[in-house]
Amino acid sequence: MKKGYIKRVFPGNNTPQGFYSFYDQIIPPDARRIMIIKGGPGVGKSTFMFKIGEEMVNRGFDVEFHHCSSDNGSLDGVVIPAIGVALIDGTAPHILDPRNPGAVDEIIHLGDYWDEVKLRSYKDEIIRANAEISSFFSRAYRFLRAAKAVYDDWEAANLEGMDFGLANQKTDAIIRALFHDIPSSAKVGRERHLFASAITPDGMMNYLDTIVGPCKKKYIIEGDPGTGKSTLLQKVARAAVERGFDIEVYHCPLNPEKIEHVVIPQHEVALTKSIEPHTYTPAPEDTIIDLNECLSPRVTARNAEIIAEDKRIFELLFNKAIQFIGLAKAVHDRMESYYTPSMNFQGISALRERTLARILAYASEAGAKIA
Repeated sequence: MKKGYIKRVFPGNNTPQGFYSFYDQIIPPDARRIMIIKGGPGVGKSTFMFKIGEEMVNRGFDVEFHHCSSDNGSLDGVVIPAIGVALIDGTAPHILDPRNPGAVDEIIHLGDYWDEVKLRSYKDEIIRANAEISSFFSRAYRFLRAAKAVYDDWEAANLEGMDFGLANQKTDAIIRALFHDIPSSAKVGRERHLFASAITPDGMMNYLDTIVGPCKKKYIIEGDPGTGKSTLLQKVARAAVERGFDIEVYHCPLNPEKIEHVVIPQHEVALTKSIEPHTYTPAPEDTIIDLNECLSPRVTARNAEIIAEDKRIFELLFNKAIQFIGLAKAVHDRMESYYTPSMNFQGISALRERTLARILAYASEAGAKIA
């Protein structure tokens, strides 16, 4: 049997506002089953979810891997959309508890498999490590706030030279091309909000190819900061929802209120920003919308020094924030070393097999074909 497809996203992010969560968007609350995984660092939550996700992919199911922004090699969740099942990390900073206990949600507590006596011997080290992690993240978020302020100044310099009339015309052209013969619907579409990229210990990371790659039609939105890319995407998203389409909306880590990408699965259409640090290389058949064409060359030349200085300062502050997120991960890794030797991984492995068997039973209940 053909393997399933893996889509990779981020449900939460490190932002100037602190940790920003779209955890309520991972799967609808009326899903078939939501398994909330609890336990400390290093107890195997990510591995537990990954191995189940991998097994379902091997059995032909499309699976979403929801990555952790503070450790992009780890998972915060796994979703199997076809059968309405999700496994989600429910520990800090994205504490999650059942909404519909028993009926839909349940808790799987990996803490049942640790040696409490052994862990208590590391009590002081664990408390100190948690305090260090909190301090490093606080510093990272302060630098991200400073970076955003400079980025806002960069945007303002470009805004002075924007022809918003031309930008509106470009937006209207896209809306007409996508929806010209589709009227507004009596039932509006649903929106799902996530992140396609994240500010991680390894810098800005994204899995954009797995999100927009399968779409047959792609619009690549180019333009410097302040040229209205997010506004264009917001207008297209609104037009799609008004016409009854369900959409996926992906937000900007530096400003979670802003949109970076929109996917309309029913239309097999994606609209994606292409700007550092998440550039997207267009294919010959893709449509490029260059909003720099709306900029006045005269104003851009006049503000060139301001823009260059803002860019330099922004990169300095942004990289400093990443440095502190990296330091937090290093301490987190150290804390995992206290938990890992205290775990009964053989017991967790047996629990994982039982959990997989239950998920396969849910798949059978949903009428899915199982390899």
